[in-house]
Amino acid sequence: MTKPVNYNKILAGGAPPAGAGGSLNKRDLPRPTAFLPRREPGDFMSQGLIIRPSLDFMLKQKIILIHGCLGLCLLSFLVFPIQFYSSDLSCYNLKRYLTLLDEQFAFYGWTDLNLHDIPWEYHRTSKYKHPLMFVVFNNQAKQYTLFLGGVHGDELPTVYLTFKLAQYVKDNPDLFKNHGIVIAPLLNPDGFLSRPPTRVNASGIDINRNLPTRDWQAKAIRQWTAKGKRGRYYPGAKQASEQETLFQVALIKRFKPQKILSVHSPLNFFDYDGPSSDLDSFEKWMKQICKKSHHPMKKFGYYPGSLGNYAGHERNIFTLTLELPSSDPGRSKKYFEKFQASILKFITLPVIGSPPNIRIINSKKSASKR
Repeated sequence: MTKPVNYNKILAGGAPPAGAGGSLNKRDLPRPTAFLPRREPGDFMSQGLIIRPSLDFMLKQKIILIHGCLGLCLLSFLVFPIQFYSSDLSCYNLKRYLTLLDEQFAFYGWTDLNLHDIPWEYHRTSKYKHPLMFVVFNNQAKQYTLFLGGVHGDELPTVYLTFKLAQYVKDNPDLFKNHGIVIAPLLNPDGFLSRPPTRVNASGIDINRNLPTRDWQAKAIRQWTAKGKRGRYYPGAKQASEQETLFQVALIKRFKPQKILSVHSPLNFFDYDGPSSDLDSFEKWMKQICKKSHHPMKKFGYYPGSLGNYAGHERNIFTLTLELPSSDPGRSKKYFEKFQASILKFITLPVIGSPPNIRIINSKKSASKR
């Protein structure tokens, strides 16, 4: 019977067994690198023996550790991008956009506009990555009036008028300290910055026909087709498909405005959509505004996907459309001077309640004072 070999004794310096059955082959001996009498950092025990990992094994462990650290860093960068660069990138995009607008405004002669001192805010961009920006005055107000300009990119004076309004409100805070005001002066930057400017956005869609109204699915494409499929009025293949549309929806949901004034051109009238419960009071107020501004009132109606339909008809928000007399950018300053008083009176028009239950308060006293 072969005598068993005591490897621990051999490792401790003992002599190998002699005689038949006691000779050792190389394959019987453990690898010198596998068993060591002294324990070093990184060694571990197995069945009473000291095991030292091979150099290849240790190298692989280090590689795995390094890759793991790099993976965690990359994951943090992807999951939490705002902490790394989003704020700086947004600031850079806004500054670059405002510089681009400065150049375009100078081309139209609008050198009196100062865009850089206004606290603009934006959370989404257009197809061409232009910020869809707005400004809020009196952020803690209980009631808001929303102003929209540049809905159609080729209606140039509307852009000037709403930017000028933002500058005026910012420079005269005491006049509006009790009024919440939200101004989105350029809803369609891609259309406005096109050469030549276009009514539709970069996707060829009229964003005043793309709002998610209840009749959109049944009527939008059908009415557009019946009127000759004119590209200027294309409502899109799907309602609320455009970032510019979602931008308007988000502003209305966030601020829940009691009043909305949307500026267009060149049809030359005031148009109203909104609550019918207090329509007589509002129409009386509008008649005085029209008389003082020498600007007619006209019931233009609304379309599937239009703001008048979405905000005025369906949500009972006082929605006023100011159609300027022309789209000539050279007349922009005169239009602001002409309608400034009307716009300020619209801001201070006293209403009570929240959509859909809004009504004018003290309308008779207010009308007599004005």
